Amino acid sequence: MLAAVAGAGAAVLYALPKNTLPGANRIADFVLLNDALFWARDQRIFEALHIRSPNLDRENRDLRLIAIDENSLLPPPAGFGAWPWPRHIWGDLLEKLHRAGAKVAVFDVLFPDPAQDPKEDRAFARGLAAQPTVLAYAIDTTSTGRLGVENLTPTLARHATNIGYTTVDDPGGWLIGQFLTIGATDETGRATEYLSTAAAASEYFTGEKIFGVDPWDARIGRTRIPLDGEGYLLMLPFKTVELQQQEGRVGATQETIPFAQTLGVADAFKLSDRDLRAFVRGKVVMIGATAQGMGDFVVTPDGRFPGVFANLRFIDQLLTHRFIARVPPWLDLALIILLPLVVGLLMTQLHEGIGIALTAAAVAIYSLIALSVYGLTLHWIDLIHVDGGMLASALFVAFYRVVTEGADKRAIKELFGKHVSRALVEQMIDSDDPKGALDLSGKRVKVTVFYSDIRGFTAMSEKMTPEQIYGQLNEYFEAMCAIVFKYGGYVDKFIGDCLMAVFSAPNPTPDDALKAVTAALEQQEKIAQLSAGWAAAGKQTFTVGMGINTGEVVMGNLGSSERMNYTVIGDSVNTAARLYDVAKGGQVIISESTYDEVKDHFIVRELPPVAVKGKSSPLRTFEVVARLEPGQPNTSELLDPSSAHQTAIGADR
Repeated sequence: MLAAVAGAGAAVLYALPKNTLPGANRIADFVLLNDALFWARDQRIFEALHIRSPNLDRENRDLRLIAIDENSLLPPPAGFGAWPWPRHIWGDLLEKLHRAGAKVAVFDVLFPDPAQDPKEDRAFARGLAAQPTVLAYAIDTTSTGRLGVENLTPTLARHATNIGYTTVDDPGGWLIGQFLTIGATDETGRATEYLSTAAAASEYFTGEKIFGVDPWDARIGRTRIPLDGEGYLLMLPFKTVELQQQEGRVGATQETIPFAQTLGVADAFKLSDRDLRAFVRGKVVMIGATAQGMGDFVVTPDGRFPGVFANLRFIDQLLTHRFIARVPPWLDLALIILLPLVVGLLMTQLHEGIGIALTAAAVAIYSLIALSVYGLTLHWIDLIHVDGGMLASALFVAFYRVVTEGADKRAIKELFGKHVSRALVEQMIDSDDPKGALDLSGKRVKVTVFYSDIRGFTAMSEKMTPEQIYGQLNEYFEAMCAIVFKYGGYVDKFIGDCLMAVFSAPNPTPDDALKAVTAALEQQEKIAQLSAGWAAAGKQTFTVGMGINTGEVVMGNLGSSERMNYTVIGDSVNTAARLYDVAKGGQVIISESTYDEVKDHFIVRELPPVAVKGKSSPLRTFEVVARLEPGQPNTSELLDPSSAHQTAIGADR
């Protein structure tokens, strides 16, 4: 009976509409399957099994992206300034693309309203007349199920080679696919079919018409396009690559994709027609925003990235005929119901321990099969509902107890298990009210914030293999976190080679500043020991700069409904971040507020004050020289306020 209940429950979750419980329905299954596929690729699972998997990141030589990137938003002459730009820029770009031989330009930029200056639209239209172009418009569904269409301004629409919509509702907040076409009726009752931007671009490029057949099938010419049963073309998974363009220690993150070469708008204008021809001749050229400030981002099973990347992927799939095919629902449902029944039968016939072990093995084997089928043939077989049904069938009672009786303790372990010492976690769990041991909603508290950063890490890493980099970083972070935990600190996050910790979360104490500075000095000593061992082994060595500030912060759970993080925010956090920018390798720099609390315990040397953007007065900073032993005279060196001078440090992060 419990096995049947488990299978039926999993089947109900599987059959839910996409917008209902997206964390447990087919959306969750697709997200997990993509995550598992990338994990398997990162771990080289297929190579270890001597299985050749398809290269999903293979470059599409017919596809190019000209991006509205961070550099293009710089003030002239480097870029075109803040958005929005005058529309004659697009006309000029299209004429330049025409001279360079682009086959079709595709805008993932909306132009719903006429320009204030009609000359701007006329200049844009001249470019549209010269260069075949697909323009985009917005479309979504209303609460009544009718389509809401935000059409193009007529001046531009008349000159477009084709038009297509870029946006529809994302089920459950996830972009997993897109309708290639949407059939509807206009106000007169006439049947109308709307094309997506990807379909409109692919139609022009290939000369093959794209049309929907039914919720499971569409066509591009004579080629079948498998859909997901609800009319969606499922998006082929991919990972973006982040590049950091730095100036000093400050830089903007640029994202690129592996399957299409990218060029910024500003850079495209700087190229000669001859050089641009080598990039765009005979290609589909997508134009869209990748800059963080543009806010055009979507959440997908593969991460959060610019929306233009999704439209590029759909075009890539239509041009290469690589599609994800969902297996028939009856096959999924048969597996969801039958396998838990088999597991339930085994549990009644075998010893409990053996039954649980066999269930775990069955789940692992089935997961590997589903993952292999997806990774090798791009056929989507349900994963989480089959696995969940088998596990629930074997462990229903234990699962029920964990959910109902242990939810609070699991929340504490999930939030703090890898961030604080085991003793503190156990203390919170042993509380009569585990969640009452901390305030997850946010509270103002006085804490000491610690930052550390490896100096010269980028240059050092260029001389090392990825395995050497990760091995050495993991050894370093393991030692640093142990010291943080030793003094009651909370590891907030890792930012590349930077470590952020808070003394102390979730329960601040009066001597947090003392613990933080003591931990920092002990870390510097440990780094020296590690460096000696690395040098002896012929490995790269490095130094670390550290910054510490004490002040009031807001502490609590921060994030979105999909992902939360227990952290601290506030001006005191920003100040600590700026202090570690000041610190040289081997230095521990503290603020005046921290110094006031620890001045009787350490020997310090006051540094010249630093000017910080957003603050009217420069900050007093101190380098911690050594611990002050009992009976030892305090030989700290403090500056004469009348002779202090200002020194600027990094900009806001």
